[in-house]
Amino acid sequence: MDSTLLSLILPEGLSEYFELDKVETVSDSYYIYLKERNIQPKEFTAQKLISKGFFEEISVRDFPLRGKPCFLKLKRRKWMIVETGEIVFRDWNLVAEGTKMTQEFAFFLRDYLDSSPISCKTLGRFFGVEGKRLQEQYVSHLSDFMSWDQAEHAQDWLLFPDNLGEYLSIDETSLSQGELYTIVTNKAAKGKKGALVAIVKGTESETVIKVLCRIKEWARKKVKEVTLDLAPTMAKIVRRSFPKAKLVSDRFHVQQLASEAVQEIRIKHRWDAIEQENKEMDLAKEIKKPWIPELLENGDTLKQLLARSRYLLFKKEVNWTSSQNHRAELLFKRYPDLQKAYEISQELSSIFSRSKDRRIAFKKLAIWYNKIEKLGYKPFNTIARTIQNNYETILNYFDNRSTNASAESFNAKIKAFRSQFRGVRNVKFFLFRLAKIYA
Repeated sequence: MDSTLLSLILPEGLSEYFELDKVETVSDSYYIYLKERNIQPKEFTAQKLISKGFFEEISVRDFPLRGKPCFLKLKRRKWMIVETGEIVFRDWNLVAEGTKMTQEFAFFLRDYLDSSPISCKTLGRFFGVEGKRLQEQYVSHLSDFMSWDQAEHAQDWLLFPDNLGEYLSIDETSLSQGELYTIVTNKAAKGKKGALVAIVKGTESETVIKVLCRIKEWARKKVKEVTLDLAPTMAKIVRRSFPKAKLVSDRFHVQQLASEAVQEIRIKHRWDAIEQENKEMDLAKEIKKPWIPELLENGDTLKQLLARSRYLLFKKEVNWTSSQNHRAELLFKRYPDLQKAYEISQELSSIFSRSKDRRIAFKKLAIWYNKIEKLGYKPFNTIARTIQNNYETILNYFDNRSTNASAESFNAKIKAFRSQFRGVRNVKFFLFRLAKIYA
C-alpha cells in the first residue's frame, strides 16, 4: 500500500514507524497487521542497539473503514543495548486509558459525546462500538464524570453562574417517571453550549430560589427580563431571584388557554353526540329495526365530525385545507356557539400578532375582555380572569415581543435526548451529559 494512503488511514505518525504486513477481512471487520520498523528510538541514539524481535501482538480498535469495524494488529519491536544487555523499546502512547481504542478514535468519541445530544448506544452503533461498553469507558476514563465538581448535589440541583445573561427563560420539564425539574436558560446562547444556567429538582419556589441565590446578588441584578408561563410559583421565583428583571408572560401560554377553551366546548358537544347516538341505537333495538346513522355531506357522522374537527380549530382559517373548510362549514352550521368561540380565540391570537404598541394592545385586550363577559362562556370567563390577574406581565410582551419559545425549544431537546435512553435510569449521568452539552 502507498505510504501516503496508509498515513491517511492510520493514526497520526504511525505510518512513519510501522510497515504494513497484511490486511484481512474477518466476520465483516477489517484487520490491519502492522510491524514496527527497525528504526532506533531517538532517546537511545547515543547507544548501540540490536533488534531482538517483537513483543506479543496487540489489537487496537480504530475508526471504521467504509462502515466496517477496523482493528489494528500491532507488533511492537524491542531492542537490546549491546553494552548492558538491557531490553528497550519505543515509548508508544497509542491506546486511550481504560479502552482498547486508539487515542484518536477514543477522543473523537469523547468529544462527540461531550458536545452532541446522542446516547452512547446510538453513537456506538454508528461507529461499530458496543454501546454499553462505550458508556462504561466514557464514564470511567474518557470523561471527567468521576471527578465532576457538581456530582455530590447533581440530582438535586446544578448551577452555572457564568452562563447568566440579561435575558432569561424559566420553565419546567420532566426527566424521568414524571419527576419535574425547573430549568433556567440564557436566551443569548440560542439553545447551544452556554444555554443552561440552572436546573433544580422540583418546582417548589423556595427550593429554586435558594439555589439561584447562590449566584452573587450583583450578577442577578443585571438580569433585565425573564420570560415564563402563567404559574404563580414561577413568578415568585423570578421576583425573588432577579429583583431588577421584568417578567414577561408567554403569549403562547395565553393563546393555548383560549384554544383549550374552544376544545372544551367541542368535547362537550361530542359527548352529547355520543349520548344521542347511543339513545338512537337503543331505540332501534327496541323497535327491532336496523340503526342507520345520519351521514353529513362529507360522509362524517355527527360524532366523527366533532372528533375530526379537533385540529382545524387550532389552525387559522387561511391555513385550512379544502376538506377542513368543508368540515368547518358543516360544524359551525350545527354549532354556532363553537364558531363564536373559535372566532374569539383567533381574535386573541390576532391581538398578539398584529399589535405593535403596548397601549394599543391594552385597549384591544380590554375590548376582548368585555366581549367575553357579555358572551358568558364559562371556559372563556376563566381565561378572562387569568388575563386580568396577569395583565401587567402579559402586556410586557409588547415591549420586546419576547416569548418563552427558547425554553420550550430547550425542553424539546431534553425530551428528544431522553427518548434515546428509553427512560433515564441514571439521573446523575444524564444530568452530567446535559451539563457537558448545554452548560
